[in-house]
Amino acid sequence: AQLVLSVPDDGDADADDWRREAVRRWGALAGAGSPTRDWKLFVESRLSTPPPVSPVDFLQEYYAADTWRLLVSCILMSRVSSWNTKHTCISNFFAKYPTPTAFAEERDYGKVKKEIHSLGLFDDRLRSLVSLTETFLHGARLAPDKGAKSPRADEFKVELDRKSIHKIHGVGPFGHDSYLVFCKDAGATIKLSKGGEPIAPFVNWRKKAAKK
Repeated sequence: AQLVLSVPDDGDADADDWRREAVRRWGALAGAGSPTRDWKLFVESRLSTPPPVSPVDFLQEYYAADTWRLLVSCILMSRVSSWNTKHTCISNFFAKYPTPTAFAEERDYGKVKKEIHSLGLFDDRLRSLVSLTETFLHGARLAPDKGAKSPRADEFKVELDRKSIHKIHGVGPFGHDSYLVFCKDAGATIKLSKGGEPIAPFVNWRKKAAKK
């Protein structure tokens, strides 16, 4: 269902159609709080284009159809060696918080800790999850004009430049490269960042598969 749009495909989709699509996918808080928004850009920039399924069986492949879930999984699995621990905690997290809205509405972070405490570094991971979810639901904050409320950018991107409005706290080279490879199918052409080496086996497979 994540890969199928429910908006009209005859070119007649309007802003309300795209707004409803955002809410259908990511919950009631998707795009909330802005009276004017480019809803088509908001939705399309958050959609995933996952790569073909590989024989490598990377954990990211389980979540590649959903951009928010893919990035959450990267935040949770970072610096954890046990595949079983990662898989169990991430699965439990999404069972409790299936959408970014579900997570954003959680007020008791002790319940979050219960699901992912085995991964360690809870405070750092929580801060990253909150930052990612806020950006995914509402857009990136732009530099405020003098005395004016900061506008938000509707387009969703993941960048590493700390000066970029699309730099998300806690999403470093591993998450950035995973996003490009598993949500934008850039594995055949990507040059991995320093820190993105853990996904090299998948990238090597994708480059070979692209040549066939």
